[in-house]
Amino acid sequence: MIISNRGRRNWSECKRAAATLVILLFTPVLARAESIGAWAKTRIEIKAAHKAAETLANPNVAAKERLRVEQIYYPLVRNNPQSVPAQNALAAFLWKNGKAEAAVEHWRTVQRLEPENAEAASSLGGAYLRIGRVREAAEQFLLAVRSESNNPDYHLDLGNVEFMFRSDLTAAWKIDSAELLQRALFQFREASRLAPTDLEYARAYAETFYGMPKPDWKEAQVAWQHYLELSTNRNFAYLHLARISLKRHNKAEALSFLDKISDSSYFQIKEKLRKQAEAL
Repeated sequence: MIISNRGRRNWSECKRAAATLVILLFTPVLARAESIGAWAKTRIEIKAAHKAAETLANPNVAAKERLRVEQIYYPLVRNNPQSVPAQNALAAFLWKNGKAEAAVEHWRTVQRLEPENAEAASSLGGAYLRIGRVREAAEQFLLAVRSESNNPDYHLDLGNVEFMFRSDLTAAWKIDSAELLQRALFQFREASRLAPTDLEYARAYAETFYGMPKPDWKEAQVAWQHYLELSTNRNFAYLHLARISLKRHNKAEALSFLDKISDSSYFQIKEKLRKQAEAL
């Protein structure tokens, strides 16, 4: 078959177009591959920096060694200024080593890069709380919960600040104390639900009922039963279950829990509660 000059030109143009199309199709793929490679490299560097930082746990470590580790972290950010993990890693390192102001600046950088980054929000919440900026701390903890709602630590932090600093937040957020306490209780319940084997979360949730204006004592009993299942200090759990039974006006149940308390350090409060039960 003979191809005319015009046909050859058309064929060449088709080949050039096809080559251009291949380049256009594969350029995003290559860019993504490069991006993934850079991300993986940064992760490896962060892991190495964290490994080096483990030596600083020793309070007697030399200042020279501390400086050496610090100089491992700073290049992470210098070489990857848009990397959120790198910024977070450096900020956490600075915070642990007493450079709070510098740490806060890097966490703020993270929020400029990724406004809903939960790790930075949680860390800033802790930093603001440390210097008495309660409202800003609570707002950061709230952002952390909204950004990563399956993290029990974030729920516990928010619950703690809402419960402990409710007098500050009721004015700042223009809500009454009872509503804020309900919000705190919800956060403690979520923390315990998300980490069902964590004793600290279970106790925080159970103890919060004592501070509620109109506590649901039935729900409180479930919470203390859960604490009992986790705790090795069963006497402490029995004491609170007896108290909850008294709140529910259940004499037999209260006495039953009191009878299970064997630790002599609880005997004084045990007898006080027994008298209350007998009076029902």
